[in-house]
Amino acid sequence: MSRNQYRTPLGQVRGLGSARNGTGEAYHQRLTALLLVPLTVGFVCVLLALLSKDYNAARAELGRPFPAIVFLLFVLAGAYHMEIGMRSVIRDYLHGHQREWALIVNTLFAFALGVACVYAIARIGFV
Repeated sequence: MSRNQYRTPLGQVRGLGSARNGTGEAYHQRLTALLLVPLTVGFVCVLLALLSKDYNAARAELGRPFPAIVFLLFVLAGAYHMEIGMRSVIRDYLHGHQREWALIVNTLFAFALGVACVYAIARIGFV
């Protein structure tokens, strides 16, 4: 029995098949989603505690290690989760050069968003 016996004629002509990398992306997507649940709870708790404080007290609070780490992990996990999800959508619905450019822009946007948020948190909390 040959491999092509069970493929449609169009599938045989195009040579399309499994890309063999979807499992890793799905695993990372679910892992970041699972990590974001407690991080979101922590983020909201810290944010609610900051609402009653003035600017200088909020900066002092974010200068402490625990709130700063919660904010940083929340932002970085969220940016990575967003990048994986958008990559999946781009691979499913775009083709050719549009797909290549969209994947590049998606990765650069997620990276820039993460760097900007890390800089903002560091600037508020540690400067």
